[in-house]
Amino acid sequence: MIKIIKIFFIVVLSFVTLFFLIVMRLFAIKINDSIIQTNHMKRLNNYYESSSFEPVDESEFINFDPLDESIKLNEIQILATHNSYKKTGAALGRLFVGLGDSFEEARALKYGYENLTTQFESGIRSMEFDVRMRKEQFVLTHVPLVDNSSVAPSFELALEEIYLFSTNHPNHIPIIILMEIKNDWMILDHALQHIESEQLLKLNTVIIDKLGDRLFQPNDMLESGKKLNETIQTTGWPSVFSLLGKVIFVLHPGDFTDMYYELDTSLETQPMFIGLYSNQIDRNYASFIVHNQPDVQTIRSLVDSNLIVRTRIDSGLVFNQQRYLDAISSGAQILTSDFTIGRSDLKVDEMIFLANEKLIIKRIDD
Repeated sequence: MIKIIKIFFIVVLSFVTLFFLIVMRLFAIKINDSIIQTNHMKRLNNYYESSSFEPVDESEFINFDPLDESIKLNEIQILATHNSYKKTGAALGRLFVGLGDSFEEARALKYGYENLTTQFESGIRSMEFDVRMRKEQFVLTHVPLVDNSSVAPSFELALEEIYLFSTNHPNHIPIIILMEIKNDWMILDHALQHIESEQLLKLNTVIIDKLGDRLFQPNDMLESGKKLNETIQTTGWPSVFSLLGKVIFVLHPGDFTDMYYELDTSLETQPMFIGLYSNQIDRNYASFIVHNQPDVQTIRSLVDSNLIVRTRIDSGLVFNQQRYLDAISSGAQILTSDFTIGRSDLKVDEMIFLANEKLIIKRIDD
C-alpha cells in the first residue's frame, strides 16, 4: 500500500512539474519578445539615421492622387491587418486552447504578422491592437499565456515605432489604428490588471505623449458649437491630403465605450475617436462604426450617412471569395483581413489585394 501511495505521489509530482515547466516556457515567450522588440527599436533608430534609408513610395500602394484635396477620408478604402501585433504562438499554447475550447479555435490562432514597420513599408495603413494593462504598463497581446507572442509587446514602444515611421514618411496616407481594450482571460496571467477610468486617462496620456503632432484627434475636426457627428454631417470629413502624415486612433466599441466617453464628453481632450456599433449611430459622437459582418445593405446605409465603417473580409482564417467581394462592394472604408501582405507566414499567391493589386483605393459609389 505504501508503495502504491509513493508511486501515486511521484506521478502527481511529475505532472505538476511538467505543467509548471510548460507554463514557464509560455511565459518566457513574452520575455523573449520584449528583448526582440527593444533590439528592433535600436536597429530602427540606426536605420532611419543611416545613409541607406530611403522612404517608401506611397504611390505604389494607392490608385488615386493623394494631393487631390477633393478626396475625403471617408471616400477611400484601406486594406487593414487584423490583430496586427500578433506572432504565431507556441504549439503548446494552441494545444491548451484545443483542450480547453476546441481544436478548430486553436487552428484559427495559427497566424502571425511582420513587425509594424515592415507592414507599413508594405503599404498597410490600418491596424488593430488588443490592449491590456500588465504591471502598470500597456501591452499588446492576444490571449494571455496561451497565445501571447507579439511583435510589439510594449504598447509604448509600438507607439514609438509608429512615430518613427510617420516622421520619416511625412506624406504617408493617414494610418488608422483600431484599439480594442481587453479585460478577458485575466486568470491566465496574475500580473494583468483591470482597466478603469484612471487607466484610460493614462492611456490617453501615453498616446498623446508618444505621437505628438502626428496625432489627429476628434478636436482637430470639431467645429464650434457642433458635436462630432453634426460636424461630419454638415462639413464632412477632412481630405486625405490634409491628413497626410497623420495617425488616427479609434476605440473599438464594447465595455469601455461609455467609460471612455465620460472622461470628456466634449471630446476636446480625447486622443481617440470612439467607435460604435451600427445600432448606436444616434449618438452625437458617431464617427467610426465597427460592423464586422460584410452586410452590403447595412454598411452602404452607414457609409451613405458619412460614417467610416470597419468590416472584416474574413474570419477564423477562412477566406471566402463572395465575402471578399461583398466587403469591397459595401463601401466599408476599413477592410480588415488575415490574408494581407502584412502576414509573416503567407505565400504571395495566398495574399489578397484591392483593385489592381493596391492596398488603398478610392471608393467607387454604385
